Amino acid sequence: MSTRRKALLVTVSNRLPVTLRRGARGPERVRSSGGLVAAFEPMLEHRGGVWVGWPGLELRPGESLSEPDDLYQIKPVGITKSEVRGYYHGFSNRTLWPVFHTLPGRASFDMADWESYERVNQRFADVTANAIDPGDLVLVNDYHLMLAPAQLRHAAPTNPIGFFLHIPFPPYDVYRVLPWGRNLLRGVLGADLIGFHVSGYVRNFVDCVQQLLGARVDRRSGLVEHDGRTVRVAAFPLGIDFPHFESLARSAPEAGFSSDERVILGVDRLDYTKGIPERLTAFAHLLETHPEHRQRITFLQLAVPSRAEVTEYRKLKREIDELVGQINGRFSSATWTPIHYLYRSIPQDRLAALYRDADVALVTPLRDGMNLVAKEFVACQVDDPGVLVLSRMAGAAETMTEALLVNPYDVDDTAAKLHRALSMPLAERRSRMKQLRQREATSNVHAWARKLIARIREAAKDSNRERRWNTR
Repeated sequence: MSTRRKALLVTVSNRLPVTLRRGARGPERVRSSGGLVAAFEPMLEHRGGVWVGWPGLELRPGESLSEPDDLYQIKPVGITKSEVRGYYHGFSNRTLWPVFHTLPGRASFDMADWESYERVNQRFADVTANAIDPGDLVLVNDYHLMLAPAQLRHAAPTNPIGFFLHIPFPPYDVYRVLPWGRNLLRGVLGADLIGFHVSGYVRNFVDCVQQLLGARVDRRSGLVEHDGRTVRVAAFPLGIDFPHFESLARSAPEAGFSSDERVILGVDRLDYTKGIPERLTAFAHLLETHPEHRQRITFLQLAVPSRAEVTEYRKLKREIDELVGQINGRFSSATWTPIHYLYRSIPQDRLAALYRDADVALVTPLRDGMNLVAKEFVACQVDDPGVLVLSRMAGAAETMTEALLVNPYDVDDTAAKLHRALSMPLAERRSRMKQLRQREATSNVHAWARKLIARIREAAKDSNRERRWNTR
């Protein structure tokens, strides 16, 4: 008599935790980084499971991503070069990304991209369905795969399915510009539980479901009735691997800052949502309105290359290059350059040293789902604490209330908060940073993952249960 294996955790995301690269000796696996890997790889390694995703290249006949010592299964999804253009660069990043970041004027709406997105989402669902047994819990991640929960639900009607969106969800008046908005809502409603970073995104989603689908909703309990099932919607603020960054900061070598230098640090992927030009303009305004800071502070902006093949991103890089040159040309002296701009990625230990030794972290996206840079900076504040200046438009601002919060579009406000950060007494800096560190140490990425998985299981048990509805 055969015994059924224990239920597995199945993570589905656009990219795998490993990426395939072809070197001189053939295909090589390179480990990916990021919050999702930090959250779920330890769980998969401990209990076994499956990770479904795109390996970054098309696998050739006979090639495999699996290795004998893998502690969990890796299931690659094949995507052709033309589908990468349509599904990934096209619909995911030229349509959904700007709309969800409330910048619809930057979006393009192309039927061929949408069809590619539908086709690739179905492929993810098919690979996942072939990898699971009844009872396995599936978590589908992010805006690349919004159709996959409903597609998978058809093949696996009883499996617990969750969906988590790692970027903002826009308000109804912005979301409704999407020609395929109803399709996307029906797609994610295939899940038992839909998770967002903060409560504001939950409210936006419920508004859209009610307005565009006419679904019955219970806002107080976070419930949506759809297709004969009850779907739970809730906020799960994503954290970081706090002990990892704290340990890096304690062991990292000195960042190399001068002892008489005050350093403002910006760390971002090069993207138009990050507000780098606005931030540079605010820094220039600080030097103009508070000349006492000249010769005494340096703004170090690290911009990690991103989507360099996309014309809009190349234009953004040129804009930033020119702005840095203009500001440095205006304020530099023979012995001082106000802005140091690095366009590259750096090792994590070097980044931890920059976080630790900076006096101010300037984290001012125009819109951000959460923003983990703010949390990484806090985790690395193990010595004389600095100050976090944080955009109100980042999801992190909902909980990181001890930061100095700014409107990134308001140059005067940002410059004033920078001046306050640079002038803040040690006792206030310590008090603010103590509260930030305590919260982030507790609400770390591992606690986030455990809570999310537990809530998906609970939601799956409740999805067909009769309930009283509060529809106010």
